[in-house]
Amino acid sequence: MSNLKRGIVRIKPVYIGIRHYRDVYGSVCSSDVVGTPSITPPTMEELEKTTNSMIDELKRNIGDLDFVTINDPLIVKEHADLRKLPSQLTYDTDAILLGVAGAIPLEQWTIRRYGLPIIGSGTRPEFLRALRVKKYLKQSKFLYIGEIPSFSAPNGPYDFQALEDRLGTRVRHIESNEFYRWYDRFSEDEVKAELEIWQDDFGDIIDPAEEELMNATRAYLSLRYLCEREDANGLTVNCGRFTEERPVVPCLAFARLIDEGVMCSCEGDITAMISSLIIHAVSQQPMLMGNFGYRPGHFEAKENEMTIEHDVIPLSMGTMPFNVRDYHGRKFGVTGYTDVKKDEPVTLLNVDKSLDRISVLEGATKYSEDGIHCRVIVHMSVNGDVKRIPEIIVGSQHVSMTYGHWLKALQELKSLMGFDVQHL
Repeated sequence: MSNLKRGIVRIKPVYIGIRHYRDVYGSVCSSDVVGTPSITPPTMEELEKTTNSMIDELKRNIGDLDFVTINDPLIVKEHADLRKLPSQLTYDTDAILLGVAGAIPLEQWTIRRYGLPIIGSGTRPEFLRALRVKKYLKQSKFLYIGEIPSFSAPNGPYDFQALEDRLGTRVRHIESNEFYRWYDRFSEDEVKAELEIWQDDFGDIIDPAEEELMNATRAYLSLRYLCEREDANGLTVNCGRFTEERPVVPCLAFARLIDEGVMCSCEGDITAMISSLIIHAVSQQPMLMGNFGYRPGHFEAKENEMTIEHDVIPLSMGTMPFNVRDYHGRKFGVTGYTDVKKDEPVTLLNVDKSLDRISVLEGATKYSEDGIHCRVIVHMSVNGDVKRIPEIIVGSQHVSMTYGHWLKALQELKSLMGFDVQHL
């Protein structure tokens, strides 16, 4: 995949050191003697020291957020210096770190007109994580492979231009026959060599024959190639159409691609695809997605818990090598199962098809199990009243999950992107 990182938040420091009129005549509200300079204007060296202190304070405040880059500062010592700012801002600038010497509302108003978020040295890390989500979505592209609409998530949104207008995220639709053209181009030797690399990730190989493992590896190579060609960091496949044409599923390929930085969602579910990009961006961690249960018997949920059940879990989210199984007990395809980490905080997210609402739930992992029909079933506790989940849940039947609690950062998306953030 490309080494050009997505989601780097670039901050432009601006320090306004203009002292205004009281330097000469004194303020009408002060006891300064008229005609006697009340304050000696600061030197450039003094302004540089103050600006660097502002930047250092921000760095201390945000700690180890490695996705933040602070650009060279602009120091406004004279009024004319303010005209330098437009040439120093770019489309890649995400926020302005503003410091001022005294009350200078006119200049602050001018800077706010650039439309960028204005932050201070005490800005919370949660806001910067939300800013990363906004930047990451603008720099993301996902592939939708297969027929539109999806067989199990038919509500879209399928207006890809409107989606790009709203989030900045680009989409490329690829027909399944194009996927299979690339699928058939990889030689047996290439596939065997790749499968040999995978062996270190496998524990017990329970169901699939060698041919099925080769098919799964070939699907991975094909999907990885298409993502590299298209510079895509997201992937969703209408997998029901795959299995109508050939007995091939992308489950194990998805698990590996997620750990390589390509977020994946099943069944051509676009709201789950966007959720997966958001949950990865805010946490900088891998994710999984699947059917969401929150009442007894609903997708294997028990009393006072929530569940996710599907066929994809990245190995990095597990505690052991994959138990390699077939797909849904149907004697074809390949899926991998690994136990999740227990007692880990988790955040679940989904996006409404309107792209205006998101639902966020926090909890902790309890245990996971191999559910055969859906291989991976994750049982979780809920922070809040589980009976209220129907009031706040949006989107399709699928949700995306990652480790950690990220509600506070996701709530910042209301001011940054206009999302109505619903939560318990």
